[in-house]
Amino acid sequence: MKLSVSSNIGLPYPQLRVERPFLFDVETYPLDRVLAETLGISDLSLLHTSDIQDKNVLLKPLLDRTSRESFHRCYDNFVTQFCIPLLHSLGVTERLFANTTSLQGPQQICYRYQAFPCIRVVRPSEFSIGPHCDIIYGLSLGNINFHIPLTPVYGTNVLFIESHPGREDWHPLLTKSVGLGFIFDGARCIHFTLENTTDHTRVSIDFRISISRPTTVLYQRPSRIYSNWKFGEMLASDEPDMEDLDDDLCCETMLQDRFASTPGYYEEAFIDLGFGERQNFLSSYGLVHKKNTTLMDPDYRVGFPFRE
Repeated sequence: MKLSVSSNIGLPYPQLRVERPFLFDVETYPLDRVLAETLGISDLSLLHTSDIQDKNVLLKPLLDRTSRESFHRCYDNFVTQFCIPLLHSLGVTERLFANTTSLQGPQQICYRYQAFPCIRVVRPSEFSIGPHCDIIYGLSLGNINFHIPLTPVYGTNVLFIESHPGREDWHPLLTKSVGLGFIFDGARCIHFTLENTTDHTRVSIDFRISISRPTTVLYQRPSRIYSNWKFGEMLASDEPDMEDLDDDLCCETMLQDRFASTPGYYEEAFIDLGFGERQNFLSSYGLVHKKNTTLMDPDYRVGFPFRE
């Protein structure tokens, strides 16, 4: 059975995929400043005015573990201390974890996130990427996309997205200053950029987060719905039984994408859930526990400037 990519049948947490902007404190998470310091420049939006015009040379400090550590740690803190709690709070509000009391054993929610972000540097007259959705590249249908501009974005140096798969209502994600980020369903929604005809460089990061239960938890919903990344479809192995789909989180099969086949692309963090009447209160303020304390080294799967 084939399902349209725009269908929400069997889709994990559709209520969290709605496009939404959010603000974050640039003093607590100075991603733009730390990246600029790592690259040895004063203003990311004027990166094209640097004496060094070779982009590979400009971003070379990111290839060195010691040089990139400050930025990498700032990014990791941003994801684990801000983005994951934000998603978790939205999940609690939407009662995404409401059926937890019917499960046995310790209750945790696993947030799998990109261990190092994709860094986009688009100078004037440059082009970044054409229309696509992430499942075409073999990324998990369970991923939720975060787009964080590290420079003001306007005109043709912005990212254009559609609000829901198939609507083709493409619109720009604009911001006049750093500190505004966006969540959207990049796994399914077409998004793209144009040639940058502005006078400023656009620097942004993007990354993905999926939500599941740890594999040690007894319950795992049947893996009937999964993505076909080649054709942008969702497939069902048989007629979907909606009585079986009683967990709105990502199933184990859906987590297995091209980028998860080799360790290093994704990292995991966990939030413990409360129980009974206190469940929602404790879930809203749960602490994030990382699986690993060390930072993973990024590789070619992250994209530029990393290579095979």
